[in-house]
Amino acid sequence: MSEEECFQRLHWDRTYESTKDFFGERPSELAISVLPVLKENGARNVLELGCGQGRDTWYLARNGMNVTALDYSETGICQMKETAKGSGLEDVVTAQVHDAREPLPFPDESFDAIYSHMFFTMELSEEEVGRILGECRRVLRLGGINIYSVRNDHDPHYGKFEKRGEDMWKNPAGFVVHFFDEDKIRRLSTGYDLLWIKEFEDPSPPFTKKLYEVVLRKPFS
Repeated sequence: MSEEECFQRLHWDRTYESTKDFFGERPSELAISVLPVLKENGARNVLELGCGQGRDTWYLARNGMNVTALDYSETGICQMKETAKGSGLEDVVTAQVHDAREPLPFPDESFDAIYSHMFFTMELSEEEVGRILGECRRVLRLGGINIYSVRNDHDPHYGKFEKRGEDMWKNPAGFVVHFFDEDKIRRLSTGYDLLWIKEFEDPSPPFTKKLYEVVLRKPFS
Protein backbone atom coordinates (compact mmCIF):
# COMPACT_ATOMS: atom_id res chain seq x y z
CA MET A 1 0.00 0.00 0.00
CA SER A 2 1.36 3.41 -0.98
CA GLU A 3 1.92 6.26 1.46
CA GLU A 4 -1.10 8.11 0.06
CA GLU A 5 -3.30 5.01 0.37
CA CYS A 6 -2.25 4.61 4.00
CA PHE A 7 -3.04 8.27 4.61
CA GLN A 8 -6.48 7.94 3.03
CA ARG A 9 -7.38 4.96 5.24
CA LEU A 10 -6.18 6.78 8.36
CA HIS A 11 -8.04 9.91 7.25
CA TRP A 12 -11.32 7.95 7.01
CA ASP A 13 -10.72 6.41 10.45
CA ARG A 14 -10.16 9.83 12.00
CA THR A 15 -13.17 11.31 10.19
CA TYR A 16 -15.48 8.57 11.47
CA GLU A 17 -14.03 8.89 14.98
CA SER A 18 -14.78 12.61 15.05
CA THR A 19 -18.24 12.47 13.42
CA LYS A 20 -20.71 9.72 14.30
CA ASP A 21 -22.87 10.22 11.19
CA PHE A 22 -20.46 11.79 8.71
CA PHE A 23 -22.84 11.47 5.74
CA GLY A 24 -25.99 11.94 7.81
CA GLU A 25 -28.45 9.49 9.33
CA ARG A 26 -30.84 9.05 6.40
CA PRO A 27 -30.06 6.59 3.60
CA SER A 28 -28.46 7.89 0.44
CA GLU A 29 -30.43 8.90 -2.62
CA LEU A 30 -28.96 5.88 -4.38
CA ALA A 31 -30.22 3.39 -1.77
CA ILE A 32 -33.72 4.85 -1.89
CA SER A 33 -33.71 4.83 -5.70
CA VAL A 34 -32.53 1.25 -6.17
CA LEU A 35 -34.37 -0.56 -3.38
CA PRO A 36 -37.26 -1.38 -5.79
CA VAL A 37 -34.69 -2.62 -8.34
CA LEU A 38 -33.18 -4.96 -5.77
CA LYS A 39 -36.59 -6.28 -4.80
CA GLU A 40 -37.73 -6.72 -8.40
CA ASN A 41 -34.61 -8.79 -9.05
CA GLY A 42 -35.22 -11.04 -6.04
CA ALA A 43 -32.13 -9.87 -4.17
CA ARG A 44 -31.93 -11.36 -0.69
CA ASN A 45 -28.19 -11.72 -0.09
CA VAL A 46 -26.42 -8.42 -0.82
CA LEU A 47 -22.73 -7.56 -0.67
CA GLU A 48 -22.00 -3.90 0.08
CA LEU A 49 -18.59 -2.41 -0.70
CA GLY A 50 -17.41 0.67 1.17
CA CYS A 51 -20.21 0.61 3.74
CA GLY A 52 -18.65 3.36 5.89
CA GLN A 53 -20.75 3.85 9.02
CA GLY A 54 -23.63 1.86 7.58
CA ARG A 55 -26.38 4.33 6.73
CA ASP A 56 -27.32 2.36 3.59
CA THR A 57 -26.57 -1.01 5.21
CA TRP A 58 -29.27 -0.49 7.83
CA TYR A 59 -31.74 0.74 5.22
CA LEU A 60 -31.29 -2.35 3.07
CA ALA A 61 -31.42 -4.65 6.10
CA ARG A 62 -34.64 -3.07 7.39
CA ASN A 63 -36.14 -3.71 3.96
CA GLY A 64 -35.60 -7.45 3.94
CA MET A 65 -32.01 -7.86 2.74
CA ASN A 66 -29.24 -9.94 4.31
CA VAL A 67 -26.24 -7.64 3.96
CA THR A 68 -22.54 -8.47 4.10
CA ALA A 69 -20.92 -5.05 4.52
CA LEU A 70 -17.22 -4.43 3.84
CA ASP A 71 -15.02 -1.42 4.49
CA TYR A 72 -11.30 -0.93 4.97
CA SER A 73 -11.93 1.50 7.87
CA GLU A 74 -11.74 -0.45 11.10
CA THR A 75 -13.34 2.50 12.89
CA GLY A 76 -16.37 2.45 10.62
CA ILE A 77 -16.83 -1.31 11.01
CA CYS A 78 -16.50 -1.10 14.81
CA GLN A 79 -19.13 1.64 14.89
CA MET A 80 -21.45 -0.52 12.80
CA LYS A 81 -21.03 -3.47 15.14
CA GLU A 82 -21.89 -1.25 18.10
CA THR A 83 -24.98 0.04 16.31
CA ALA A 84 -26.06 -3.52 15.54
CA LYS A 85 -26.20 -4.43 19.24
CA GLY A 86 -29.80 -4.35 20.34
CA SER A 87 -31.01 -3.22 16.91
CA GLY A 88 -32.56 -6.57 16.03
CA LEU A 89 -30.43 -6.67 12.88
CA GLU A 90 -27.48 -8.72 14.16
CA ASP A 91 -28.68 -11.78 12.28
CA VAL A 92 -29.04 -10.06 8.91
CA VAL A 93 -25.96 -7.77 8.85
CA THR A 94 -22.38 -9.03 8.77
CA ALA A 95 -19.80 -6.23 8.93
CA GLN A 96 -16.13 -6.94 8.34
CA VAL A 97 -12.91 -5.08 7.62
CA HIS A 98 -11.64 -5.75 4.10
CA ASP A 99 -9.69 -3.79 1.51
CA ALA A 100 -11.49 -4.52 -1.77
CA ARG A 101 -8.24 -4.12 -3.69
CA GLU A 102 -7.59 -7.62 -2.36
CA PRO A 103 -9.63 -10.57 -3.72
CA LEU A 104 -13.10 -10.81 -2.20
CA PRO A 105 -13.14 -13.54 0.48
CA PHE A 106 -16.21 -15.35 -0.86
CA PRO A 107 -16.87 -18.32 -3.15
CA ASP A 108 -18.15 -17.91 -6.70
CA GLU A 109 -21.84 -16.97 -7.06
CA SER A 110 -22.34 -16.13 -3.36
CA PHE A 111 -24.57 -13.07 -3.73
CA ASP A 112 -27.78 -11.99 -5.47
CA ALA A 113 -26.62 -8.38 -5.72
CA ILE A 114 -23.70 -6.07 -5.01
CA TYR A 115 -24.22 -2.48 -3.90
CA SER A 116 -21.81 0.42 -3.42
CA HIS A 117 -22.42 4.13 -3.03
CA MET A 118 -19.44 6.34 -3.98
CA PHE A 119 -17.00 3.51 -3.20
CA PHE A 120 -15.34 3.66 -6.62
CA THR A 121 -14.83 7.41 -6.24
CA MET A 122 -12.02 6.71 -3.78
CA GLU A 123 -8.32 6.69 -4.74
CA LEU A 124 -8.64 3.68 -7.02
CA SER A 125 -7.09 3.64 -10.46
CA GLU A 126 -9.16 2.60 -13.46
CA GLU A 127 -7.22 -0.68 -13.51
CA GLU A 128 -8.07 -1.32 -9.84
CA VAL A 129 -11.73 -0.49 -10.42
CA GLY A 130 -11.81 -2.94 -13.33
CA ARG A 131 -10.23 -5.65 -11.20
CA ILE A 132 -12.72 -5.11 -8.38
CA LEU A 133 -15.65 -5.19 -10.79
CA GLY A 134 -14.27 -8.48 -12.10
CA GLU A 135 -14.23 -9.88 -8.56
CA CYS A 136 -17.79 -8.64 -8.09
CA ARG A 137 -18.83 -10.50 -11.23
CA ARG A 138 -17.21 -13.67 -9.89
CA VAL A 139 -19.13 -13.64 -6.60
CA LEU A 140 -22.48 -12.70 -8.20
CA ARG A 141 -24.94 -15.43 -9.11
CA LEU A 142 -25.93 -15.71 -12.75
CA GLY A 143 -28.33 -12.89 -13.52
CA GLY A 144 -27.27 -11.02 -10.36
CA ILE A 145 -27.03 -7.23 -10.40
CA ASN A 146 -24.22 -4.89 -9.47
CA ILE A 147 -25.38 -1.39 -8.52
CA TYR A 148 -22.95 1.43 -7.86
CA SER A 149 -22.66 5.20 -7.90
CA VAL A 150 -19.72 7.42 -8.81
CA ARG A 151 -19.01 11.15 -8.82
CA ASN A 152 -19.18 12.31 -12.42
CA ASP A 153 -17.65 14.88 -14.73
CA HIS A 154 -20.52 17.33 -14.11
CA ASP A 155 -19.74 17.47 -10.38
CA PRO A 156 -18.77 20.93 -9.04
CA HIS A 157 -15.40 19.57 -7.82
CA TYR A 158 -14.44 17.92 -11.11
CA GLY A 159 -11.05 19.15 -12.32
CA LYS A 160 -10.43 21.27 -9.21
CA PHE A 161 -7.88 21.25 -6.39
CA GLU A 162 -4.73 19.07 -6.28
CA LYS A 163 -4.39 16.60 -9.17
CA ARG A 164 -3.44 13.12 -7.93
CA GLY A 165 -3.88 10.91 -10.98
CA GLU A 166 -6.05 10.41 -14.04
CA ASP A 167 -9.46 11.98 -13.25
CA MET A 168 -8.48 12.19 -9.56
CA TRP A 169 -8.12 15.28 -7.41
CA LYS A 170 -7.46 15.75 -3.68
CA ASN A 171 -10.00 18.14 -2.19
CA PRO A 172 -9.47 20.62 0.69
CA ALA A 173 -10.94 18.07 3.14
CA GLY A 174 -8.02 15.76 2.36
CA PHE A 175 -9.91 13.11 0.37
CA VAL A 176 -8.78 11.92 -3.06
CA VAL A 177 -11.80 11.68 -5.38
CA HIS A 178 -11.98 9.73 -8.65
CA PHE A 179 -14.48 11.12 -11.18
CA PHE A 180 -16.11 9.14 -14.01
CA ASP A 181 -17.62 9.95 -17.38
CA GLU A 182 -19.99 7.69 -19.31
CA ASP A 183 -17.27 6.38 -21.61
CA LYS A 184 -15.21 5.17 -18.66
CA ILE A 185 -18.23 3.44 -17.13
CA ARG A 186 -18.91 1.66 -20.41
CA ARG A 187 -15.26 0.55 -20.69
CA LEU A 188 -15.41 -0.87 -17.18
CA SER A 189 -18.63 -2.78 -17.84
CA THR A 190 -16.90 -5.54 -19.82
CA GLY A 191 -18.38 -8.93 -18.95
CA TYR A 192 -21.66 -7.42 -17.73
CA ASP A 193 -24.86 -6.34 -19.38
CA LEU A 194 -25.06 -2.58 -18.81
CA LEU A 195 -28.69 -1.90 -17.91
CA TRP A 196 -28.44 1.86 -17.40
CA ILE A 197 -26.44 4.92 -16.41
CA LYS A 198 -28.54 7.61 -14.76
CA GLU A 199 -27.42 10.97 -13.39
CA PHE A 200 -28.65 12.14 -9.99
CA GLU A 201 -27.78 14.60 -7.24
CA ASP A 202 -26.70 13.67 -3.73
CA PRO A 203 -27.24 16.43 -1.14
CA SER A 204 -25.19 14.77 1.65
CA PRO A 205 -22.85 17.15 3.51
CA PRO A 206 -20.97 19.32 2.90
CA PHE A 207 -22.36 20.10 -0.59
CA THR A 208 -24.55 18.63 -3.34
CA LYS A 209 -22.65 16.18 -5.54
CA LYS A 210 -23.35 15.07 -9.11
CA LEU A 211 -23.27 11.31 -9.56
CA TYR A 212 -24.09 8.50 -11.94
CA GLU A 213 -26.24 5.57 -10.86
CA VAL A 214 -24.97 2.49 -12.68
CA VAL A 215 -26.78 -0.85 -12.86
CA LEU A 216 -25.05 -3.90 -14.32
CA ARG A 217 -26.24 -7.47 -14.69
CA LYS A 218 -24.11 -10.62 -14.74
CA PRO A 219 -25.23 -12.54 -17.82
CA PHE A 220 -27.38 -15.62 -17.25
CA SER A 221 -24.94 -17.71 -19.27
